[in-house]
Amino acid sequence: MRGHKRVFSALVGLVIVGPLLSVAGALSPESAASGSMELLTLHSKVFSNTRTIRVWLPPGYNDSSSRLRQYRVFYFTDGIAVFHGRQLDRIASRLITGHQIEPTIFVGIDNGGSTRESKNPGLDRANEYLPFPDEFLEPPLPKPHGLLFPEFFEREVRPLVESRYRTNQQIGIAGSSYGAVIALYTVLKRPNSYRWLLLESPSLYVDHEALLKLSKEQKQWPDRVYIGAGTREGDGDGQEMVNDVKKLKSTIEGHTATCLLIVPGAQHNEEAWRDRLPVALEFLLADRRCPSALTKATN
Repeated sequence: MRGHKRVFSALVGLVIVGPLLSVAGALSPESAASGSMELLTLHSKVFSNTRTIRVWLPPGYNDSSSRLRQYRVFYFTDGIAVFHGRQLDRIASRLITGHQIEPTIFVGIDNGGSTRESKNPGLDRANEYLPFPDEFLEPPLPKPHGLLFPEFFEREVRPLVESRYRTNQQIGIAGSSYGAVIALYTVLKRPNSYRWLLLESPSLYVDHEALLKLSKEQKQWPDRVYIGAGTREGDGDGQEMVNDVKKLKSTIEGHTATCLLIVPGAQHNEEAWRDRLPVALEFLLADRRCPSALTKATN
């Protein structure tokens, strides 16, 4: 059995799950200089559960001078984790106020393990994020529900956000690990809907590399695609993850601008993804060059 896959399966609930905040509407906003967070409650008919959608509004969104402005929207899977472990709001605020990226609305979609109805957070997350079975997942999910995620995203999540905020049609989607699996699958099923795709440590091995095979058949991709990985992902030497993301980059790069950032020593965790997030957002949202290496100075 390939070593790193066992570790990935064990991580499906790590950090990602947590208490569901069943608050509809706004939290007490942060200062105008750092943006503000609002929480929405989504009752999903597709998945028959209830979750929080976390909407971060960029600095200046509520200013009278911006009342006619429409904003780009970047959606992230694993909503709790991305605003806590990866601190997306802090990083986005710094990049926007530093004029490194344009003001953008960032949305975190809580996963199936963070819903009110969840009884087994790790498996419930995997059930929504896997379009195909993971042969190394314990206990197994022979028929996961990830095939429904594109419909959930397009018919429930986006309409909820777009009905409440001043958005335009420039859309990005992002995820890590299983969350990257479902982000990639969603783009493959709706190739005309997204301008940006951000993948961190994607679990491309699932179902005998089914996503890599689908990607080879894809002719249309988002304008820019970022892929990040580390060389110590799992309990082996990390080479399997590196090989998988290199295969994906080779497939995509002939169709669109692609950045592959492999960080020596980086592991499969929130810290590694947080360290790479500023570079990913600048590559995608500011058309920056893909760096050849990552240093702590970027954070």
